[in-house]
Amino acid sequence: MSAIDFFAGCLGGAAGVLAGHPLDTVKVRLQMQHASSKLYRGTWHCFRTIIQKEGVAGLYKGLSSPLASLTAINAIVFGVHGSVCREFSNPESLRAHFFAGCAAGMMQSVIAAPSERLKLLIQIQKDSAHSRYQSPLHAARSIIAQHGYGSLNRGFLATLLRDCPAFGIYFASYEYMARQMSKDGQMESLTGPQLLLAGGGAGMLSWLFNYPTDVIKTRFQAANYSSYMHCIRSTYREGGLRVFFTGLGSTLLR
Repeated sequence: MSAIDFFAGCLGGAAGVLAGHPLDTVKVRLQMQHASSKLYRGTWHCFRTIIQKEGVAGLYKGLSSPLASLTAINAIVFGVHGSVCREFSNPESLRAHFFAGCAAGMMQSVIAAPSERLKLLIQIQKDSAHSRYQSPLHAARSIIAQHGYGSLNRGFLATLLRDCPAFGIYFASYEYMARQMSKDGQMESLTGPQLLLAGGGAGMLSWLFNYPTDVIKTRFQAANYSSYMHCIRSTYREGGLRVFFTGLGSTLLR
């Protein structure tokens, strides 16, 4: 991958974060609310309520955290994916793309876990006047001062278990869909809309397989559960398996 490709990927990633962050905030709010005290009835109700009570800026809380980690994550993902693919006898096989994606997802979790934890802590704050943290950086300083550096990585295992298969599914399904739409397997023949369709379809498929893990990760990172099993059992008791898919609609829209 050339420097130009990497730079273009970072710009595209930043645009994606900016466009998708409002729905990510909605997803987080829906995932965090308890069945016994629901403030939001669904995706669009949550979206409207945030704007009414917190303004449009409320949808962009915590944005600086994913933007700050974007370059490092992109470098890890594309670097690891390319390196692992080259280790296979057929680097272009779907099998190679799947396992290379899994490796990339696993490695980028080192950056993604603390970045998402800081983002979540800002996103769940509904009252700006009485916010515990003013920004992701302020949250990081406060957490380190009170609990040490290790607390930044709370939820790392859940992030790893989500992203390892998620990236594998994404890369393999993207390649498959892109090849099906291309002329004689030539990726250069793909149009912009076709690339968007392949990317969007791969992203949706990836989330469908891994969404329950994301719900557990969000809750564990943003609340005071004593263990993952405590988090899983408590979540299940709220409303059964359907609770593990709360907010999926906003994620697929994003």
